[in-house]
Amino acid sequence: MLHEYLRDLPDVADVHPPGAQVRVTICRGHLLLPWRYATRSDLDMRDARPGRDLNRLIRDLLILFGPEPSHEEVTLPLMPLTPEEARDRSALREAVEQLADEPRVLLVGFACNSDEGLLRVSWGEAALLGGTELKWGHLEDLPVARGR
Repeated sequence: MLHEYLRDLPDVADVHPPGAQVRVTICRGHLLLPWRYATRSDLDMRDARPGRDLNRLIRDLLILFGPEPSHEEVTLPLMPLTPEEARDRSALREAVEQLADEPRVLLVGFACNSDEGLLRVSWGEAALLGGTELKWGHLEDLPVARGR
């Protein structure tokens, strides 16, 4: 859907990653990843806790191309990798790198619900910590036209 709105702009492409149900938009070397983080307007994207709403594709793209976390959980010696850690992401990396070499990841977060529509939009860079927490870098709110 995001690609439909941006496709006529220069330097916009999309990729359909292997096994994914959606297309990922790349604009000027940035992966734009839509994420519905809330259903009300009073929640800031920095305060949202990524649960199941942050799907596997977004997690994988953050792991591959997102900023490095400032700290990582130490793994115990001889501890086997979790299925999440051991999953092969090479096909996803290759599909994206055909269009953009080492792109930056921008999460485009939005709050919306069926009664009030689009309530809030933000975008920013975040590192994924332990697969469950986002460590935010730059983040900014975008203007939202009311009544649409």
